[in-house]
Amino acid sequence: MSSAFTDPKQLLLEISPSLQTSSWQESQIYATPSSRWRAYINQICLYAFLNWVKAEYVPEASIWYSSPGIPAFWEFVNGTAILLKERRVVLIPSEAIDDSELEVPQEWVDIPNWAADYYLAVQVTADGESVRIWGYITHQELKSLARYDQVDRTYCIDARYLIQDLNAFWMTYEFCGTEKMKVAIAPLPQLSTAQAENLVQRLSNSSVTFPRLAVPFTTWGALLEDEQWRQRLHQQRLRQFSQVQVNLTRWLEQIYDASWQAIETFFQPNSSSLAFNFRSSFGLNAAAIKRAKLIDLGMEIEAHKVILLVALIAEANQQVSIRVQLHPACNEPYLPATIKLVLLSDQGEIIQQVQARVQDIYVQLKLFDAEVGECFSIQVALDSCQITENFVI
Repeated sequence: MSSAFTDPKQLLLEISPSLQTSSWQESQIYATPSSRWRAYINQICLYAFLNWVKAEYVPEASIWYSSPGIPAFWEFVNGTAILLKERRVVLIPSEAIDDSELEVPQEWVDIPNWAADYYLAVQVTADGESVRIWGYITHQELKSLARYDQVDRTYCIDARYLIQDLNAFWMTYEFCGTEKMKVAIAPLPQLSTAQAENLVQRLSNSSVTFPRLAVPFTTWGALLEDEQWRQRLHQQRLRQFSQVQVNLTRWLEQIYDASWQAIETFFQPNSSSLAFNFRSSFGLNAAAIKRAKLIDLGMEIEAHKVILLVALIAEANQQVSIRVQLHPACNEPYLPATIKLVLLSDQGEIIQQVQARVQDIYVQLKLFDAEVGECFSIQVALDSCQITENFVI
């Protein structure tokens, strides 16, 4: 791994192919494609920065985990913490091209034993070959200057408030060792065993897409702060998500899951619109079994509800040909620009993907074949929101 300064004030760290490979392999222990990807980008940031800082500044630097083992918090929360002697630094990676602001999950700010002295903004390139550390802010400044987003439970801070000079960070670290960087944080309530058990049972359900947003923050923070309950929740979700699969062989027998409906439920067959005629004919064999599902990306915006359509035809030798399309819902004429439709293997690897452009009325994956017993996943992703459907033939 090598480093270079594209801007003398910022740090660019190149990620070796071996680090990419090992980070991807280690990320496969998480429950969903989105949490696996979150773990992957956090791991490459973590080890790239840790190796660099140990070589250049603080040989004693170490990873902060509250106990040995995998960091179960990557199942739920973006970010990772490093200890620089007595100071804690949290890296917040983002794949966004725009670095106009930093979004810090509330967990890293308001859980007492998670809160850091400093927060570093990290930009990850789309290919994962490099990370750029472009600014930092203290806990005290974040709490006083950031806008709190109640929907996402993040502290959003404009880039103009970040110090975009890593040289200044090391000066501050070196000469302000006794200065307070954190403000006081209110303690979280203690959960009884019964409360914690109930929460784990409820939040491990595969229908709960975003556990961190499903209960009040004080309750969620108290659960996450406890290592035992955090690990329990992670393990429970692993078991739940490994079991929830749509059985496509049953579709061939005309037995359908309740959430997958006839396409006429969403597209009126008598419609004379160009959009419907195009959707209903292009790329879908007339003999194919077709079902559709409304996907709510959870942004409380009608334009961010889409329809996932899956069509299949039984072929010879226990093969099934599969076509997957994504369409706008709620009478919207176009898909949200940049929304992605992704085919994942049973190991979470991307097999193929397509991204909507401005004014696309639908997108589709290339026709693919699968055999009886084979598993795969379809992911719909827009910005930080990802919804995954798991299938088995």
